[in-house]
Amino acid sequence: MNWAEASILIKNTIQKGDDVNSQKSTFRFVDQVPPFHCKRYDYKNEEGYKVRIGAKQLIEIPISMLERVFYLALENNRIYNNKVFADAFPKQVKDHGCHVHVVGRIFELSGVANKKGANYEIL
Repeated sequence: MNWAEASILIKNTIQKGDDVNSQKSTFRFVDQVPPFHCKRYDYKNEEGYKVRIGAKQLIEIPISMLERVFYLALENNRIYNNKVFADAFPKQVKDHGCHVHVVGRIFELSGVANKKGANYEIL
């Protein structure tokens, strides 16, 4: 799969209200979808997703973040995991480690990747 295909799957699949929880989480739901503009960190109003990660906490996942880790995962034998994300976005993972899982679940729910143990394998 290439990024053009993956981005179409993500855009067409991930909707407001989607459940992106793991077996150990309960509050993770997609709160906003593109054309939502991400403002935190240095996202510069890029389009992306806002995801609830707690009763009152939210994180932003810009499309450029998904694209960057997608390519890094391809370079990592098609494996997306904590290390891939942390190498690309150390500040975000330090602030909220759940960024890693939310991105993985977006990939999984959209059909871009399959869960494989603690990792996600890009198709």
